Amino acid sequence: MATTQERLRLLTRLFTRPTFAALSSPVEWTLVLAHMSRYVTAQPAEPQPLGLVFEKAWDELRKHHRTEYIYKNEVANRILFGRHSPHVAALHTELPIGRSIIDTAVFNGTSTAYEVKTEFDSSRRLKTQTRDYAKAFEKVFVVADPKFAGVYAQLVEVNVGVLALTRRGGLQVVKEARSDKTRFDSWTMFRCLRRQEYLKALFPLAPRLGDLPNGHIAVESWRIFQQLSTDDAHKMFVEALRRRNTNGSVPSFLQQLPQSLRALGCGTPLTKLQQGYTLERLRETVNYAFV
Repeated sequence: MATTQERLRLLTRLFTRPTFAALSSPVEWTLVLAHMSRYVTAQPAEPQPLGLVFEKAWDELRKHHRTEYIYKNEVANRILFGRHSPHVAALHTELPIGRSIIDTAVFNGTSTAYEVKTEFDSSRRLKTQTRDYAKAFEKVFVVADPKFAGVYAQLVEVNVGVLALTRRGGLQVVKEARSDKTRFDSWTMFRCLRRQEYLKALFPLAPRLGDLPNGHIAVESWRIFQQLSTDDAHKMFVEALRRRNTNGSVPSFLQQLPQSLRALGCGTPLTKLQQGYTLERLRETVNYAFV
């Protein structure tokens, strides 16, 4: 039988992209249950929706094993769903920015980056990471355990804020972030955009861009983009990333997910059909529980 710590580590496998993506398949979703039941003691239980199993596992991890995903998902719950709405604001996870990858990013009227530092993490790359994020984000926060939030507040640069993730899941401001648009870098923002996104953004300035040979579109688009003020470039960057997760069926899909899966829903691209399969699977009843 697995020890308590081994069991908690195994429960974290429920909250990974491969597991979440498997739920979108009519066939592979059963592998999620088969795989986990081999490692986590399955207890007889009254029939319950699979989504509730995720919620119970999530609640246990929140209390006893606060991994990076716990932090990301609390940002999704508190910021995207608490302050904003998935219909008007977008949350992205694991977004490449410069030489770094931002844990969680929120786009509404502006851009805010959230770098997670759990109690298991090191501060070794922190300054490099936050400097990269400042090239594209108006505000940058470090989200840390309350035990270490004060230390991070002393380590970060003056423009970087610090939030403490409380034991109840709240985000307490330890140090406020400062807007610093002087750090914006057009190339960093441009590299985040997909072809259709920068073509749409630049259409009023260059409506014939899409008619160029494929090999010339990116080069010419960058030539035009770099002539914009960094403030205008940032507005295009924000609007493109905001639209990426607020268009079509995504907002409705996110609202129907259990709270425990919201960050995965934001960070896992699925077609409308796959979204439907995922919601159906989460409503399926199972006769055992992982917790």
